[in-house]
Amino acid sequence: MSTISKPRAARISGVGMYLPEERITNQALGEMMRYDVEEYLADKGIGVRHRAAPDEATSDMAVHAARDALSQAGLAPEDVDLIILATDTPDFVSPPTSAVIQHKLGATHAGVFDINAACTDETIAMAIAAHYIALDPAINHVVVVGAYGMTKWLDWGPYAESASKVLAMLFSDGAGAVILSPSEEEGYLASKMLTEGSYWDTYGIYLGTGCPPTGEMIANKQHYLRFHEHAHRVPGDFNIARWPELLRRTVESVDLTPDDLKLVLMNQVEFQTVRATLEAVGLSMERTHWVADRFGYAGSASVFMALYDALERRMIEPGDLVAFCTSGAGFVLSTALFRWV
Repeated sequence: MSTISKPRAARISGVGMYLPEERITNQALGEMMRYDVEEYLADKGIGVRHRAAPDEATSDMAVHAARDALSQAGLAPEDVDLIILATDTPDFVSPPTSAVIQHKLGATHAGVFDINAACTDETIAMAIAAHYIALDPAINHVVVVGAYGMTKWLDWGPYAESASKVLAMLFSDGAGAVILSPSEEEGYLASKMLTEGSYWDTYGIYLGTGCPPTGEMIANKQHYLRFHEHAHRVPGDFNIARWPELLRRTVESVDLTPDDLKLVLMNQVEFQTVRATLEAVGLSMERTHWVADRFGYAGSASVFMALYDALERRMIEPGDLVAFCTSGAGFVLSTALFRWV
């Protein structure tokens, strides 16, 4: 008679990050766009952005971060069983950028795939990786990379003619990576998702089978990140109205409360939204970590950058509970809860 084995636990065994060399201040971007970028970003907490070199692709940044994370975990590329890339700025529409990463990294034994849920896909990818480890005995070490090359899709021309408008001021390039590995103690505990797809036409890069590229589109700069012509705006309190409940549902699913959390790491794009979310669940700003003032907001990489920096500053100790809470265009929201073991 066959027996069903207990699912394996998964933990974060390594973290890495990468920032491109070029650094552009708010003042410098303001001069480029002929707009007061510093004033616009004053309450958002974004102090700078990094720009990938012209010959530097999303896969290149991802490989830098993955190597850093593997080194921290004491692993070699040959030890990797699976690579999951989280991004909405891939090298190509097809083939998958994760295949390029596998080749450049030298992870010859790894399977790969990409996921795209905009700026929340890295959180979802961690949950997927933990599920693979729990259910597939052939999967031991998973590289989850959040990589972002959005500046190549931004129109930094004068504001009056810019296709991206204020969106051009928000985003930065870079990559973050985590390694998930089997653990005797439970690291990954829970995750949740929430989607409100009616907001698909708020902003994005509207290229694909629903909007094939044409010469006219390029000439009109419609290939850049931009607000959709439907002018369907997301309410200013969109995340504030949803993140607290999503966090509560996540921790309560494993019989915990928000007060049990050591850190809540959120999108690094709106400082006041982070503050309001923490207040709504009864937590102080000491329970989060903000890096966009120094690193910029690198979308799918942002919470991994915050995690990396928090570890560098020794803000996380064994046994601490760390929640990831993110959202992305579409609109998709997700959480993942880990105990640091």
